[in-house]
Formats: sequence, structure tokens, C-alpha cells
Amino acid sequence: MSSAILTRTPLSAAEGPAGALTRLLHAYESLARREMLACAVVLFLTLGIRAAMLPWRPPPVPFNVDEFSYLLGADTFASGRAANPPHPMWQHFETFHELMQPVYASKYPPLQSLVLAFGQKVFGQPWAGVFLSAGLMCAAVCWMLQGWVTPNLALLGGLLCLLRIGVFSYWMNSYFGGAVAAIGGALVLGALPRLWRRAQPGHLITLACGLAILMHSRPWEGAVLGAAALGVLAWTWKLAGRGPAPRPAASSVVAAIAILLVSLGAVAYLNWRITGSPFLMPHALYSRQYMFAPDFAILSLKPEPVYRHAAIRDANTGGQVDVWRFAHDHVLDAVKDKAAEIYDFFFGFWPLMLAPLLWPYRLKTLEERATVFILVLFLTVAIFPLSGFMLHYAAPITGLLYARFLQSLARLQGWRPWGKRLGPALAVFFVAWFGIHFAASAAMRISGGMPDPPFATARNSIAQELARMPGRQLVLVRYEPGHDPSDEWVWNRADIDGSKTVWARAMDPAKDRELIQYYRDRQLDRQVWMLDPDVFPLRLTPYSMKETPR
Repeated sequence: MSSAILTRTPLSAAEGPAGALTRLLHAYESLARREMLACAVVLFLTLGIRAAMLPWRPPPVPFNVDEFSYLLGADTFASGRAANPPHPMWQHFETFHELMQPVYASKYPPLQSLVLAFGQKVFGQPWAGVFLSAGLMCAAVCWMLQGWVTPNLALLGGLLCLLRIGVFSYWMNSYFGGAVAAIGGALVLGALPRLWRRAQPGHLITLACGLAILMHSRPWEGAVLGAAALGVLAWTWKLAGRGPAPRPAASSVVAAIAILLVSLGAVAYLNWRITGSPFLMPHALYSRQYMFAPDFAILSLKPEPVYRHAAIRDANTGGQVDVWRFAHDHVLDAVKDKAAEIYDFFFGFWPLMLAPLLWPYRLKTLEERATVFILVLFLTVAIFPLSGFMLHYAAPITGLLYARFLQSLARLQGWRPWGKRLGPALAVFFVAWFGIHFAASAAMRISGGMPDPPFATARNSIAQELARMPGRQLVLVRYEPGHDPSDEWVWNRADIDGSKTVWARAMDPAKDRELIQYYRDRQLDRQVWMLDPDVFPLRLTPYSMKETPR
């Protein structure tokens, strides 16, 4: 790849290599200048490459407790409901990140589940929604960057997003989400320079759409990013010497306000349907019912809730508390760990990419200053105070991280110490590493070097075996003391009683018999199994009324 891609001036035939490479670079520059076409190319490249990998990496098998909760939300929405009635025997079905009272529902914001529901209803596969959203994410990042850097760099940024996170990251290959919030962040951030630099007030609507997406995917991080974006908008107008902001068309203002009001109304409605109050979010209700450690490290431990199952108690009073205690007692180490995780996920190649990210250039342009300001504010307020952290929490700033990287690459073009063209050579080197990592990742997956986790394989195998059996099945799961709570077998669809296989927690024999009798009384008699997942080999045996608890 020639460093001419990183320049503002189109490559002429006399300046660059002859022949095919020259034509390729001209084609690249021509594509980059056609902004919507460039975004479309990034979209279809992402989807095409991932589709080509399906023989080696089929749709992922869910195995994480968060994924099961999002899939419950998807099945609920696909069934035409915002929430499900509480089950009469709900104690047997308690699991992580799902509410059982006052309704049966996922605790998470709805948009990721709606994306999965779209895939489930339209394509018969929830992952289809993930697949499409990841492609749209890379295209949205490309569009966002077109407002912050030159067209050549913006297309390059979209391709780097594709190479690093668009095809092989867990945002594409799981059910957690990440891509949806990244799209929302890209719309918010992409609207800013179009409002202050290009004076396109119609992008108030784009800004509002981005905020609405964040409101329904990552509400806390979205609120911080939204506040930062609005602050930067006022700041940049002032620094640009334009005086008062350009007066937007009344229709744009009204449309943007309407979008935000409808979005807030949708939040209130879903809260009311799930928690009974328009002002209480499902996540907050779940925290009241189950969480011992707070979400923010600065807060103190809560009173211990009432737990009915050892695995749920162990997770919330053990591992979750350890995470909180580390963030609470070792603030700088926790901040450093979060920053390192973000760096490794979006860039990797430790510590090669630190140079362009932290290059000690004076921030000359409005875009450079705004990028650094929003990044620092977002990380300091939205991410670093959290007790725990997962990488999709940082999804709203995906495009901004690559904008900062590209800004430094552009500045490297002018760095020629001792008269040597070291800056352009370093820029090409940094970009090339993305391609090298992508090629290595593809080769590893094609060779079968990254199999599914053992737990995912085991649960999927048992689930398929039960699905092939005639009639309906009920599986009572009995854990040994010290079971790893992250390996959770109990997960059910939105309509528990209508499912072919029902997964339930084994309790004491009397309560287990009550559950069995419940299905018999409703003419939903099932073949009952006892699953012991902590013995080797894993044991699935017909249930005996003489079973004793462990």
C-alpha cells in the first residue's frame, strides 16, 4: 500500500509506480471521493468476507449468560410481546441477567434483542441480525470518518475497522452486541463536523437518530457521549469564529426533537411493561433483586439479596465482588487494565500502535482537538468508573478511536527526520499490520485453530440430542458445589411451557416433584431428565423420584 493513500493530493501517474499499482491507487482515490459508494463497498466487503468464512466458522453457538439474555429478549420480541408473564414455578427457571418477577424478560436494553429478533423472524436465524449490523457498523464508521478526515483516510478507516473488528471479533461472532451501539455512536459523531464544518443543519436528524440508537443499546455510555457531542458542537462553533450557530431549518429541529421524544417514550413504555414503572429500567430492577456489588467502583457494597440457588449466590457474592473490590481498591491498576483492553481490541500489536495513538503532535485542527476531548471525557466518565468492563461498553466511540489513529497517520506524512522519509514509511507499516493480523486470523480459523469453547459444544450437543427425541423434555440441572457460574445450562425461550425442551434448576425433591406435577396437571407431561454437568463424563440420566439433592 502506497503512502499516497494517506495524502490529500491525488496520486499522479508520474509520481507513483507504473502500471497496475498506479491504476489501483487511482481507483482507490476515485472510490474514496464517492462517499456513499465507498461506504457501500465497505459494507459489502464486510458481509462478503464473513459469508465466505461460513464453511469454517458457521453462525456462533451461544454460551455466555449475557448472550442467553439477549436471545430471550429476541424471542420475546419475535413473539410479538414486550415481556412475558411470570411463570408459576419461576424459582426453577431463575438464571443470570433475566428477570422472573414481576415479568419474565431480559434485563438489557432492547435494541440488540430487536436486531436478533429481526434475524429470527426474517431469516430464521438470530445471528443474521448480528451479521447485518456488523456490516452496517463498518459502513457507518466509514461515513463518520468522512466528516473528520480526508476521503482517502476515511475509506482506509472503514477498511481498518473491517479488518480488526468487523469480521473476526466477538461483535460479529456472538450475540452480545457492540455493532449496534457503534452505529449509534458513528451517527452522532459523524453529524458533528457536518453541522459545524459543512453547515448541513439537516444532520440534526442524524444526530437525533444516533442518540436514539444509543438510548436503546448503551444508555449510560450514550448519555455521556451525547452530552460531550453537544458540548463540542457549541465549542467548535465558537472556536471556528462563526459566532452564533447557523440557524437550522425549523423542520430539522422539529424532526430531531420528535425523534428524541418518541425514543424517550419508547423507553418509558418498555420500562412500564417490564418493571411496572416508566422510570425504573429493567437493568436497575435486576440489580436490586440480585446484585451485591454496585456497577460503579466508587459506591459501596449493597445489602446481600435473598438468593435461592447456590450458583447465582456464588457469582454475585464471589466473582462480581472480586471485580468490584479490585476496581475500588486499585483505581489506577483498574484504569490501566481497561485502557489496555480497549487498545488491544481496536488496534493490538502491543506496543506498536501506541506511537500513532499518542504521537506528541500539537493538536492544530478543530477535529484533532474535538477527537481528544471527547475520547478523554468519554473514557473518564463513562468507562473508567465502572466496576466491571466489557469491550462493547466502548462501542459508541469506535469511529472516534480510528479517527484519532488516522489523524496521527496523516501527521506522520510530514515527519522526515534527518531528511529521511521515515514518517510515510511508518504510516504504511502501521496500516500493513492490520492486514497481516487479519490474514493470520483467517488462516487460523480455516485451519480449525479456534474451536468453540468446550461448554458451548457440550450444551449444544445435549440440546440437539434432546431436540431429536420424541415428545417434550424437562431437564433438571444439578450443579456440584464450586460449579463455575459462567457455565450456565439453565436458559429457556420466551414461552417456557411451549418449548420442546425446558431447562430447570434442580432444587429439593419435593420442589422438583411439584414442577413435574405442574406439567402433568396441565397435560404437558414431559420426559424428565437429571443433568449432572460437573461430573466427567457429563451425565444425562432419566429422573428418578428417589433423587436426593446435592
